[in-house]
Amino acid sequence: MNQTTIKTSCMLNKGAGLHSGQKTTLYFHPAPADHGIVFFRSDKNVNIPATYRYARPSALCTTIEHQGVQVSTIEHLMSVCNGLGIDNLLVELDAEEVPIMDGSGLEFYRMLKKAGIRQLDVPKKIIEIHHPISYQQDDITIYITPSNNSNFTFSIDFDHEQIGQQEYSFVLTEKNYLNEIVEAKTFGFKKDYDAHKKQGLIKGGNETNAIILNEAGDFDNPEVLTWLNEPNLHKILDQVGDFYLADNLRIKGAIFSHKSGHSSHLAFIRYMMTECTHQFSIVEER
Repeated sequence: MNQTTIKTSCMLNKGAGLHSGQKTTLYFHPAPADHGIVFFRSDKNVNIPATYRYARPSALCTTIEHQGVQVSTIEHLMSVCNGLGIDNLLVELDAEEVPIMDGSGLEFYRMLKKAGIRQLDVPKKIIEIHHPISYQQDDITIYITPSNNSNFTFSIDFDHEQIGQQEYSFVLTEKNYLNEIVEAKTFGFKKDYDAHKKQGLIKGGNETNAIILNEAGDFDNPEVLTWLNEPNLHKILDQVGDFYLADNLRIKGAIFSHKSGHSSHLAFIRYMMTECTHQFSIVEER
């Protein structure tokens, strides 16, 4: 199997950032083999590779930075690139944040599928897990074991009647990603709204692009739901994107996560890629 990119450039016009509220236009461009997923801030003339080497801690999202220039909330778009198996892409934008759109990855998926996927002349590479890799931080657990597929099992535990304790398992293929994950919207708790606002966050969040969980243990806006377990599915969507920061290589292994989020995903990937190199191999996908 060979590396891929899109067939033709395309544009996604004037969505707003979830946290900044800024409107921006995204341009997607084909890229050559071994280019990877790269974001280009056209207003700053800076390229930022979407890998763990350029990732920075940030609140409630995944951010990359180079030469003091950032692009934030990249996780949904990165998830779609992983779900579609896109190895090489140039993403051009003129502001600091990828638009939230409807809170899921669906509009990115539709746009990139419409542009078309084409194979290049260089073999695709993946990360093949040979020995277990584990990470623990307080009550957060992430570990990977060898597998013939790319499997994600995600366990959540929230003090909220509509969520509570849940677990979902998912095998990453394009068909499964489309049917089970890509439409899962982001979510938030109404009780945290004022605190996030004071931090300068969620300026672009609203009841159409996020599932709102209220203090009564219910959904404020159930009409936006696709599935009742959508928050759990969205955590997988985020992780599929965050784990693509491993040099834009899909991980062949069984991944289990409990109560993890963007910062712990990044910590795990950085640990795996820098300190566990004897426990996996980068190989051509068969």
